[in-house]
Amino acid sequence: MPMVLASFYHALSAALRWAVIVFLLLCSFAKMALARDADLPMQSFTQRDGVDSSYIFGLAQDHEGYLYLLTQRSLYFFSGQRFYQVKVQETPNQPNFADSVRFLPDGRVVVLQRGGLRISQRATSSRVSPLLLRFRRLKAPGLGRIENVFLDAGRLTVVDPHGVHLCETPEDNILSCQAPMAGSARALVYQIGDRVFYREPGGNQMRDLTGLRVFRLPWDAEISGSPSSHADRSFYAFERYALLVPNVDGTFARLPTDWVLDQGNLGERPSFVVETPDATVFFDGNRLRSFNGQYWTLPNHDLGREQDIHFAYADRNRQLWTVQDSVELVKLVGWGSWENLEPQSIRSVWSVLSGPERTLLLTDQGLYQLDRNELGERLREGNFFFGLSDGGSGYWMPVDDRDLLHCLFQSGHFACDRKMPVQRILGLALSSRDHTLWIASDDGMLAMPGDGTAQPSLVEDENGQPLSKPASAIALRDDGTPWAIIGNALYRRGANGRWQPVLTHWANGHDFSPLTMVFSSHDDLWVGGVRARTGLVHIHLDGNRIGSTRQIGVECTGSQIIFSLLWDHHRRLWVGTENGLAAYDGRQWIRVTRDDGLISANINQQGLTEDPDGSIWITTTRGVSHLLHPEHLFEPTDLKPVFIEARLGEGVLPEHAIPFTRDPLIVTLGTLNTALASTTYFRYRLEGVDQDWVTTTTGDIRYNFVPPGHSRLIVQAINDSRNIISRPIVLEIRMERPWWMAWPLIALYVVSVVVLPYTLNRVRFRYLLKRQKRLEALVDERTGEMRAAQAALEQQARQDGLTRLMNRRTAEASVLRLLERKGRPDYEGSHRSVTLALFDVDYFKSINDTFGHMIGDEILAEIGARLLRDKLPEEIIGRYGGEEFLIVIQGDFASTHRRVELLLAALSDHPFETKVGALTIGCSAGLARSVPEIESPREVWMEALERADQALYRAKLEGRGRLVVSEQDQDDEGYPG
Repeated sequence: MPMVLASFYHALSAALRWAVIVFLLLCSFAKMALARDADLPMQSFTQRDGVDSSYIFGLAQDHEGYLYLLTQRSLYFFSGQRFYQVKVQETPNQPNFADSVRFLPDGRVVVLQRGGLRISQRATSSRVSPLLLRFRRLKAPGLGRIENVFLDAGRLTVVDPHGVHLCETPEDNILSCQAPMAGSARALVYQIGDRVFYREPGGNQMRDLTGLRVFRLPWDAEISGSPSSHADRSFYAFERYALLVPNVDGTFARLPTDWVLDQGNLGERPSFVVETPDATVFFDGNRLRSFNGQYWTLPNHDLGREQDIHFAYADRNRQLWTVQDSVELVKLVGWGSWENLEPQSIRSVWSVLSGPERTLLLTDQGLYQLDRNELGERLREGNFFFGLSDGGSGYWMPVDDRDLLHCLFQSGHFACDRKMPVQRILGLALSSRDHTLWIASDDGMLAMPGDGTAQPSLVEDENGQPLSKPASAIALRDDGTPWAIIGNALYRRGANGRWQPVLTHWANGHDFSPLTMVFSSHDDLWVGGVRARTGLVHIHLDGNRIGSTRQIGVECTGSQIIFSLLWDHHRRLWVGTENGLAAYDGRQWIRVTRDDGLISANINQQGLTEDPDGSIWITTTRGVSHLLHPEHLFEPTDLKPVFIEARLGEGVLPEHAIPFTRDPLIVTLGTLNTALASTTYFRYRLEGVDQDWVTTTTGDIRYNFVPPGHSRLIVQAINDSRNIISRPIVLEIRMERPWWMAWPLIALYVVSVVVLPYTLNRVRFRYLLKRQKRLEALVDERTGEMRAAQAALEQQARQDGLTRLMNRRTAEASVLRLLERKGRPDYEGSHRSVTLALFDVDYFKSINDTFGHMIGDEILAEIGARLLRDKLPEEIIGRYGGEEFLIVIQGDFASTHRRVELLLAALSDHPFETKVGALTIGCSAGLARSVPEIESPREVWMEALERADQALYRAKLEGRGRLVVSEQDQDDEGYPG
């Protein structure tokens, strides 16, 4: 029993291990399967873009190019940026949906609604959008409930329960139709091109309404019989491994499939086929698939899952529209022209190496085979950056930034037979004459002979020395001569085999670092790089010398950083940048971004490759883009700007003349080019108002006022990526002139101007004289006021506001002027000195603390009044700060000493009358004499002030209420003590 249990547990653990392995393999296969998707970006349109959230079942496009959207609730049209509702019914609360929409040859719109027809009164144009259409009921005598409408070579064809009726162009709201076609009562009707075909249920052939054109299916083909809830049926037939799509001439196009087609496989849900010259879309009831002429892909991974997709529509700009989950309208950006590959299991895809037999994908995780946009097996591990064919069945490929490998396919197996250590290879070129391999690397510019026996060796400069500077790019001239970027300079190989510098300083910037180069002709060299004002330089050679250089600006390439260059066999230059792809065909520059279908805007170095079929491979930081039809980018295209709506105030601007109004003009613009709508903007100019063009990216225009008369609003659409400026469209605005601009009144204005100038001048002259006198009196009055105010300001600047004495600054300035004057020797050659007294009120803080600051201010004001009363003209008395005062007196020491005592006695001997009664104060003073021998008045002043302050301090220490002379002045011969 234990042995049985052990065997059981052993078997169980082994089974679990195998289950884990199988699960991991399935996960890896699931990840690899994602690489089969074309993975095109989708632009979604929701309620934010004007579309309701109801069931979406169709699209149609009129002769002008307006795109109509049919939903369960309403009929819409597309402006290039958003959807607007079409008013099929004028009556409020009436339905505005449409079961089907057709367009007559004259441009009028026919709408099928609830078994009846409505027709627009006029056609759409650049001036008349579907928003302005007005519909009326179309009477159809003799017809039953209409099930569908078609157009057969421009003639309206109606289907009712009786059969298929061919009708005349409707006039006067009446539809005149013929009797039903024989045998068409139960027929299935199809629109193929511009003709209508019908077939009997279960029949294997279709015929047009004339009976002259008949489709006959192959004997082994089956006709699609999937149900359709929409009246428009998409006809196709199928074999086991092919899809059969009818052509207008009665033949079938056979599209091979890589999966089995059978009636049971198609399911019970609707299926359809949509064709364009470049691609075909097929929905089998489960998945939406796209055929590019060679193989099938899933346009987008989200559309590859099972869901209800009821239609797909390809408009005239090759844009594919469909729905997701029945209610979300999406546009597949780049369908028919682009295929994208984003391998989920690979971090970085560096480049594509394409050849006539196979295509290789070089990544950071190894070398892979790429077949029909499907990632194959990994051929070899390593970080493969780019590669070069050896001219046979082999390839040269740098790997891991340290080795150069030579690999080839032998008997279906991939193997590498040579490995050489080379540091960080950035460029390879193979000479077609002697098969020399040129290697641009961090080790320098290397050459390897074509016999393959020797190792790569450094090339020599013009002096015969090894050229060991790092090389970043290599290109071959059409005569086989190699040119290279070595040490940031342009070199060429001379006839003697040595390399000579051709260009050492770049015109686009001294820090320019070239990364890539390519010849477009014998004398035209293109160099791209980074760290410059312009990252692309076009060099025209004069023999082996520089003839001229031209910098290609950002307006052409879209970026200052150029990573990759490619010159294809159709003589087009492709430029890979950090902001997308640029291309030049010799006449114009165009730019391509994610808005056009590119998987990512940041293109890798060595990221551009031409396929043998002429398509272009672009590798980016996110994955690979395959441009299937590069020629489409250079085809002439019209942006087709249109006026969606023009309103004057609250109403629609009519095309006839309108009465004068000051209401604002509001215009909404659109573009009918659905491929370039997201990158298109507009410029406009209202004649007579705008001197220059005004741009708008939203398509909204507003003028607060339009001048009367005949005005023209000129509009052009601009797309910088395609270098397109559209033809102008014009909005005519005819507004009647107001009554005050009528011709009789204008004549009266002219007469008045001629007859009355003299009278007006006289009246004006008299008025000016009176006004001059009034102004002179007013000026005198204002001048007096200003002088009084100036005097008051000057006095305020000189005086202390409380005591009316000089403030400190004025007192100091007066003392300095006095000292300067006294400092000059008199006629006897001696200097005359002055006496400085600095005193303050004793215990003044106690007065403030006891009686308040108001009483203190009264005492200070009274001190100022007494000092001003007793002051002599030549004396300087000022408030020095707080309760401290300054007195400067001229004369001998004894007289000035007595004078200071008198001034202080006038303060101390008589009480001060205040609000709290009479108060007596005491004063302490310090006395100092100026020093004659000091020449600078300021030094004299500062020295005397310091001594007076020290004397004042001693007076306070000795008991206050006294006058103390500075110690230095006590030795003065005139000292009174």
